[in-house]
Amino acid sequence: MQVNESRVIAADPAKVWKVGGDTANVADWIPALESSYQRGDVRYTTFAGGGGEAVERIVEHDDQKRRYVYDYVSGPLALESYRSVFAVVDHPDGARITWDAEFRCASAEEDIALAQSISEIYRAALDELENRLVHDRM
Repeated sequence: MQVNESRVIAADPAKVWKVGGDTANVADWIPALESSYQRGDVRYTTFAGGGGEAVERIVEHDDQKRRYVYDYVSGPLALESYRSVFAVVDHPDGARITWDAEFRCASAEEDIALAQSISEIYRAALDELENRLVHDRM
């Protein structure tokens, strides 16, 4: 199953990447997360509202390309596989953010439900990132 979310925001791509590409501090702008920190290439996130802790591995991080890739290692979701790519590219109106995930659950029904949840999380996070960067609230 795949999820693809993107947003163009009126902000300098380097400024967007400075916030969005900081893999350790994603809880600063992802409303679904209560906290996050990173040790080496392993990121630990705690979901808001008692949703549990997830462990992710940053498998690629490229400041020049403004792109990083991460895999879900463990946590509250019953996933067989999960890989996500977050990227920021230049756009005539500022910056284009893309956030794509490819994953597999145990069943097709779970895939569909999780795809909807992931889309909602990504959209809310992109809303927050845009609000903070465009209105200089960070």
